[in-house]
Amino acid sequence: MGDIERLGIFGGTFNPIHVGHLIAAENVRDRLGLDMVLFIPANIPPHKSVDVAPSKDRLEMVRLATKDNPLFGISDIELRRDEKSYTIDTLWEIKSQTDAELFFIIGSEAFMQIHTWRAPEQIFTMTNFIVMERPGRIVGAGDFEDYLRELETRLPFVIYRGCEKLDEISIFTLESEKMESKIYLTPVIHIDISSTMIRKYIREGKSIKYLVPKEVESYIKEKGLYR
Repeated sequence: MGDIERLGIFGGTFNPIHVGHLIAAENVRDRLGLDMVLFIPANIPPHKSVDVAPSKDRLEMVRLATKDNPLFGISDIELRRDEKSYTIDTLWEIKSQTDAELFFIIGSEAFMQIHTWRAPEQIFTMTNFIVMERPGRIVGAGDFEDYLRELETRLPFVIYRGCEKLDEISIFTLESEKMESKIYLTPVIHIDISSTMIRKYIREGKSIKYLVPKEVESYIKEKGLYR
């Protein structure tokens, strides 16, 4: 990752990865001028307990889904750990491998729970955030600003410094331990597909053609996943 200056980090269970993930990642990469988006499948996600396919299968499906885009990368950094995956551990490991500026890609609902994460103050010293807004579930910039002001009281080392607008993107600045973290609240192209829906379709014997890349569809069939 030597030549990369702006690295997007896109974590998730990817159970399975689908076209909605790919469209959102490419849309965000293009809007924010990222040199690469790194897909990181989670090992045992602390906030989820669903019928999760084996790690090696989820990793392979992400590889198949992203292999045709040279600006998409993939990492097994979380799958190599035996314990639960925590964002702070992943960021430390990525920081040790690259000098790139980091941009953590996340949905607005998930971001507004960040005070419950492990070591949130440290997270803000290590990465910027790209917070994706979905149509129909939009967190307005005002609500978002209220949450960031609330973070000041919850996290002793975080100071909210204000907001500026760039086209449709609201850019918020947080200061933390002499570091500055930018939070980009941005609308993204959203396709109303979920991994839960795809798993349900598979169990019911319905077609998932065009919901996932065709190589992923073939892999799911070949391995008998989610039946």
